[in-house]
Amino acid sequence: MTRLLGVALRAAFWALALATLAAVLAFIFVAFVPMGPMGLTATTGDEGTRVPVPRAYLLFGLGAFVGYLGGFALILRHLKVIVHTLRIGDPFQPANVSRLKQIGLTLATVTGGAWVGQTLVSRLVRGALEPPSLFDLVTPAFSVLVVFVLAEVFREGARLRRESDLTI
Repeated sequence: MTRLLGVALRAAFWALALATLAAVLAFIFVAFVPMGPMGLTATTGDEGTRVPVPRAYLLFGLGAFVGYLGGFALILRHLKVIVHTLRIGDPFQPANVSRLKQIGLTLATVTGGAWVGQTLVSRLVRGALEPPSLFDLVTPAFSVLVVFVLAEVFREGARLRRESDLTI
């Protein structure tokens, strides 16, 4: 089962890494290649309205997308290593404690960043998008808490393993 999980994590990691690279290249392209005015066309019924989109908004969106994808790629990278230590029969390593803490911090950062980004976008396009509520952060905050609790469980497991290794 851990072998299958490792394969799935590797595939997901590389897919996210490639998507992040594509988003970074799009960001660089938009930032440095001169382009004409950009806009979106919103249609209602038979008529359409062209809304100009400043380059800064596009760069903000692409940058947020890069951070989002990159954050989850980083989480998958840490999970791959944790699953590897599980597969070799030694998951309670002190390094896994720090990996789990990094996963928790990254998850909190990505979640908070997405919430702030949605709030900003909802303020820029009033009426087109509902602003997120604090309630939208309950499940992600709970997930972050679970990861930090798991980090402490792994810390205790590593401590017990060290003590057991010292016992003759």
